Amino acid sequence: MEKSAFVVPKMYADHHVLAVREALAKISGVQDVHASSAFKRVVVAYDPAATSAEAVQAALEEAGYGPDDCIACPPVLSRKEDGSLWHNLRPRVTETNRLDLEMSGDFRKY
Repeated sequence: MEKSAFVVPKMYADHHVLAVREALAKISGVQDVHASSAFKRVVVAYDPAATSAEAVQAALEEAGYGPDDCIACPPVLSRKEDGSLWHNLRPRVTETNRLDLEMSGDFRKY
């Protein structure tokens, strides 16, 4: 029995771990699968007479969990000026309702 470790960047939650385990369990010769979403690693124990590390790698890629399949982060958007108060730093004036004050803090009556 041989063991191979694979880096799986897209495996970041438990449902991904289950999908990886299910994909690798279909391969004949795979004895044991240890998958960790925390470390994004899969360790597979397999019979080298029945399968190979390349076959395991191909099954991971077919399931969408290849080692080169990194999660693409969207680009950071630049600040867009649309003229709204949200984007302009202007003083905002708010007034607290007197009833709200009376219901909280020192004004509360028991």
